Amino acid sequence: MDTPRGCSRGEQLLEMLFYAYQMFDGGVSYYGYRGTMMDHFTEAILDLGNHIKQANSDNVSVKKRASFLMVECFQNILRHGIQEESGEAEGFFGFFSSTDFCTINTINGINPSSVDPLREALDKVNALSPEEKKQRYREIIQNESFGEEGGAGLGLIEISRKSGSKLDYEMEPKTAGKFCFHQQVTISYTEQPVIPPQIQFTKMVEHWMEDNGIYMIYRGRLDHQSLQPIIDIMSGMAKSGQWENLGRMMDTLKKIQHSLFDTDAQSGIILVGQSEGNKFIQVGIEVQPQEKLALCELARMQFKAQQWKTNDAHRPFAACVSRSLEESKELFSFQLVP
Repeated sequence: MDTPRGCSRGEQLLEMLFYAYQMFDGGVSYYGYRGTMMDHFTEAILDLGNHIKQANSDNVSVKKRASFLMVECFQNILRHGIQEESGEAEGFFGFFSSTDFCTINTINGINPSSVDPLREALDKVNALSPEEKKQRYREIIQNESFGEEGGAGLGLIEISRKSGSKLDYEMEPKTAGKFCFHQQVTISYTEQPVIPPQIQFTKMVEHWMEDNGIYMIYRGRLDHQSLQPIIDIMSGMAKSGQWENLGRMMDTLKKIQHSLFDTDAQSGIILVGQSEGNKFIQVGIEVQPQEKLALCELARMQFKAQQWKTNDAHRPFAACVSRSLEESKELFSFQLVP
């Protein structure tokens, strides 16, 4: 790893970023959020998902189905997840998109009494043929009331119909008799069979995020269409009192992006998290090796212009590191600290 002049301890501060980049390497796009689920996140998640799918599928029908499924899966956490003392649901929402498929993964707590009925409902839906799902959907619409049980059953059938695949799930026992419900919905972009990341992969990512204080991971294009939904989500968290100055940090990220490049078409990775009580945003951008020293200097100037005050020993601009990648590229990385 090459640390540009004057940037100390960058290797230690940014090790999580490089590890996460390797987890999602290979031309994929990924978004994962762990924490409090808020209803106003829905539109931002949909915008981000739409932009990611535009780069990975030319099929209009697939895009429409994927948009519906993202919203439905996220709303299921809000509707059926265990509410915390604050009255809000905690959980995980993520999607993984490649040129061949997209998976949508959710994790949320459920009451022990709901485990067996939910498992039975999922198994019934998975056993139905496409025609039987269509018939069952009509029956619920025509003959059943839309209470909690009926609405949930209708939602599962619609998710299965729209995705064209079985609903993968797992009930994970937790401490104190609690359970976590893991669900994965897979959408294929091609007619060829694919083997998407399994629930175990999502569990590994979610556990890693929890262990390292990471609340959000984004891997993909770092253009305006991708950054804005992320800023909207994080700004929403800041307004709720959880992330003071986070909106300011994300605004600085946008300014850095425009200052460093003539175009906003770079790919990279973003982590948002907390370590030892300090909030941070870490960013890695794929660049050519000859660009790194000039980029480091430009980034320093941008941070200095913000004139933030911080007690952090490493200053608002806490690290600037470049690590070699394949195909003569490097991952130019830095960290923001409020």
